[in-house]
Amino acid sequence: MKRLIAALAGLALLGACSVTPPPALAPPDVPAAWYAPPLPHQGSTAQLAAWWSHIDDPVLSDWLARAQAQSPSVAAARAQVFAARTQRLGVQVQTGPQAALALGLSRAQNEARQPAASLVGAGLQVSWVIDLWGGKQAQRERAAAQQEAAHANWHQARVLVAAELAQLYFAQRMCREQLALAAHERDSRALTERSSDLSARAGLSSAATSALERAASAHSAVRWAQQAEQCERQIKSLVALTGVPEPQLRRQLQTAPELQELLASDRLEHLLAVQAVPADVIRQRPDVYRAQHELLAAGAAVGVARALLKPNLSFSGQLLRNHRSSAGLEQSFNTWAIGPLSLSLPLIGREALHAGTDSAQAQYQAAALTYAATLRQAVAEVEQSLLALASLRERGAANARALAAYNEALHAAQARWRAGLANLAELEQARRLQLSAHSSVLALQQERINAWIDLYVALGGGFDPSESPIAPTS
Repeated sequence: MKRLIAALAGLALLGACSVTPPPALAPPDVPAAWYAPPLPHQGSTAQLAAWWSHIDDPVLSDWLARAQAQSPSVAAARAQVFAARTQRLGVQVQTGPQAALALGLSRAQNEARQPAASLVGAGLQVSWVIDLWGGKQAQRERAAAQQEAAHANWHQARVLVAAELAQLYFAQRMCREQLALAAHERDSRALTERSSDLSARAGLSSAATSALERAASAHSAVRWAQQAEQCERQIKSLVALTGVPEPQLRRQLQTAPELQELLASDRLEHLLAVQAVPADVIRQRPDVYRAQHELLAAGAAVGVARALLKPNLSFSGQLLRNHRSSAGLEQSFNTWAIGPLSLSLPLIGREALHAGTDSAQAQYQAAALTYAATLRQAVAEVEQSLLALASLRERGAANARALAAYNEALHAAQARWRAGLANLAELEQARRLQLSAHSSVLALQQERINAWIDLYVALGGGFDPSESPIAPTS
């Protein structure tokens, strides 16, 4: 017995030291520095996970929570986390020693002249498939990596839903301001149309000029209607994303903080920081984390496939307490057994096992290429966001100068009109130029908000590997 136990312990130690490693692949290259313009500040050390709350918009915060709670993609990713956790726990149980309580009851008569006997036995049965070649350990590593990958996918789904909702929310806020500008332009065109019509009737201008003004007024009304339709469509999309009833959603929009105060304070610019080393930045991204653990899982799968080609060693044993009764005689005794100790090697179907090893190797190489491509895409997305923000800073300064100049021209036209030195058509033309410049500023602000949200997504959205979804309730 002692020799048998010592042999089993030696085999177990041998199995623990013989985990089949995946084939080595060259690590993907990551640039040592950014080639895009850096941010003009160091940013804040605030966690990305709390980025939305720092915007200080309770309506946006409430809708973000609702959108993530209502999102089917987030729910599906969350279900995958629990499924991967179940699979990991199942693999841990299946690949370790097995133990079960056993209870048996029998009654038999062995010889014709002997009375029947009843036998009751209860005890413990154990079995163990010894991991000689590291296949069981590789299965556990693969299941653990798959769970980590599913967890990263859950966080990425939450980040993407938050970004979609935020972009739509700010687009709706900007759309309302653009709608107000379109209404001002429509009213200005209508006023110019009436003035031109009176001038044509008095013989002071041609009928062609009056017709052009009517056409311009009609086009302005069409643009206002198109803008109004776009704003209403966004309302419907917000209702679909958040699950908030439309009347309540419209009331909450009216209570939202002033958007221009947020934009004027440059609060967004001081809530994100991009570290100087790209490798430190992309490590925060859930898609990179997921691709890395999918690569680890694929490497472990190679070890699992290779272990199937090798001999399989297993043993079983039992310890029972028995009670026998026959013809009024009672007897209690213990029985135990260790064995059989069996060694098996698959002979038929080895071609299929070899094909499975080749398939696992190919999947590992594909996962390595996917991981490298994910790293490159992560670097590209951060640099694209930095480029967009740099361009928007320059365009924003130019648009601000243009708007200031058009405001000055409008004030001058109003002064001339009051003094009788300019007609109404000239005044309204200056007003429409100012409205067009204001509209360009609003459109640029929308691009700027979207660029900051894209940078938030590119930086990983506050991914924390230790954060896990809450267990579902009945």
